Amino acid sequence: MSRRQSAHKEEGTAKRRRHRLTVLSGDARVIAKVWRLQPLYVILLAAHALLWGFVDTLAVYYRTALFNAMDSDVPFWNAARWIVYIAVFYVLLFIPDFLYNLILKPILERRLSTRMRRELYEKAQRMDLACYDDPDFYNQFVWAMRESAPRAIEVLNSVESVLHNLISSAAIVGLLFTLNVWVSIIMLVGNLLGTFVIDSIGNRVWVRVSEECNPLWRREAYIDRVYTLPAYAKELRTGQMSAMMQHDLEQNTGQLLDACRRRGRAITLLYGVGWNLISQGTRYGTILIMIGELASGRMPLGGFAGAVSALWILGATMQSLSDALAELPKHALYLDKYFAFLDHENRMVSGTCPVPPFESLTFENVSFSYESVKTDEEAALEERVQAYEKKQGCQDTEGQDKLRTEEVLHDVSLTLRRGEKLAIVGFNGAGKTTLIKLVMRLYDPTSGRILYNGQDIREFDLADYRAHIGAVFQDYCLFAATVAENVMGGRYDASPESEAAVRKALDSASFTERLATLEKGLDTPLTRELDENGVNLSGGEAQKIAIARVFVRPYELIIMDEPSSALDPVAEYELNHSILNAADRQDRTVIFISHRLSTTRFADRILLFADGCLRESGNHDRLMELNGLYAEMFRMQAEKYRRGEEQETA
Repeated sequence: MSRRQSAHKEEGTAKRRRHRLTVLSGDARVIAKVWRLQPLYVILLAAHALLWGFVDTLAVYYRTALFNAMDSDVPFWNAARWIVYIAVFYVLLFIPDFLYNLILKPILERRLSTRMRRELYEKAQRMDLACYDDPDFYNQFVWAMRESAPRAIEVLNSVESVLHNLISSAAIVGLLFTLNVWVSIIMLVGNLLGTFVIDSIGNRVWVRVSEECNPLWRREAYIDRVYTLPAYAKELRTGQMSAMMQHDLEQNTGQLLDACRRRGRAITLLYGVGWNLISQGTRYGTILIMIGELASGRMPLGGFAGAVSALWILGATMQSLSDALAELPKHALYLDKYFAFLDHENRMVSGTCPVPPFESLTFENVSFSYESVKTDEEAALEERVQAYEKKQGCQDTEGQDKLRTEEVLHDVSLTLRRGEKLAIVGFNGAGKTTLIKLVMRLYDPTSGRILYNGQDIREFDLADYRAHIGAVFQDYCLFAATVAENVMGGRYDASPESEAAVRKALDSASFTERLATLEKGLDTPLTRELDENGVNLSGGEAQKIAIARVFVRPYELIIMDEPSSALDPVAEYELNHSILNAADRQDRTVIFISHRLSTTRFADRILLFADGCLRESGNHDRLMELNGLYAEMFRMQAEKYRRGEEQETA
């Protein structure tokens, strides 16, 4: 063996050793986590494994005693009493076992699952919003939500199986040594070879299969998602992607079949020939030896019956032990994602300063870019799409591979004062919504700083800072809850004070008339996802519920990102007028984003953004006099609405 081969072998050995240590530490961490969350589950699991580990040995002992009694010259009832003993034993054993498996264990598993989910929910709530921009991290997050609790339970079940089968195998081998030493040695060695050695080789083969097939399975899953997710439905029906996807599927299937054929031969030889020869040779060879011992009188009938029984039980327990040990690394590998998610440290660190009443908010030379990179899967897919489209001559791919870290906002400086009504306008992609996210400290600036009353917002307690701001985003969500709970953004106690606050907020959002038509009023369930009698609101009505959220609590700063985009221009004008009047009465500071410039005339000041930069600033009259981009946009929209009205009249 060359020096290079020797070094490569040592490196592989060290890697496998590190992997085993990682698996052991991962499984130990899972058990420790379950012990912290649900200690009774761990205690009962260990007790159950210990009990059933000795039951198999008692079964062998029972058969030995029964056949010895039948073989000796004793009265019938002396032999039959063993049947009574074992019957009573199993009746007494199975009653608590059924109680454990059918009632107690499912309850404990559900409690464990709930506590693990709550831990994940709390972590998700604290997680940086930027994590959602990282596809790999987001996939890990989704997996942790879906799989962590079931996988933790599977780890415990595997550990229980290992304990049970270890105890059972050791006890049975010990009992066999009292019957016949050589038979015991042959059975033990044969089962170890047939189970652990063959399975160890087989697992390595399956690992190679998985390594080869994982990219193919991932591509197959991606194609499935393309055809099942609504987001892709229109593209599949209007472009040529469907043909490419189906061609990819055919190629992928061919590669999977090739891999299965190559590895299938090795698996067939290993298990069909190797495992069969060792296990069946051991089993029937030892039976032949025991028949010879029985015929020569060196082994009693009870010993023969017990040894045959032990032979079958030992084979089954050793196989179960091997299977359980093989499952532990798989679960540990998956649960690494769960712990990686829990261990993730946010970049955005909360300050400690209390937040004073709002007086001003200042941006000082703020720039920002989303730090997002393409995943390997995205890059590979984009490369294939571009190659396909170029081949078809349907798209010019030049210049598509742009950096994803270009600035969304560049060197923005502005000041907002208490009581001011500020409108932010601009074309799509100008950075308007990003500016709002920075105000709420959902992201931190790439450079520059944001000051609240002259103090950097990063110095304030994060939860306290956000509690001073009420926001309605253009991609708002309504929850499967009542009207009142949706407005409150959480629990509604139906007290007179809470009811008055909710009704006042809905009135500020111009929802009072629609509320009067709802049979259950504030207790009306929204959406039919959880309640078939729920109400599905129109887009404009749903927006008004979302808007009411910012008026139900005394937020000092209100942010509205396209708050009325689902309404027609007249209804939007009336609603925004109502919102700003309500804000005036309550001395609120308001920032609102709108594409319809007719609504901005109410604002004290208008900021126009283009290409991530603040281009124009002033009230409506001043910007119209300036005759810049804002004036051009305003006139274009006014002409559009005028033509629309003429067409409707015609």
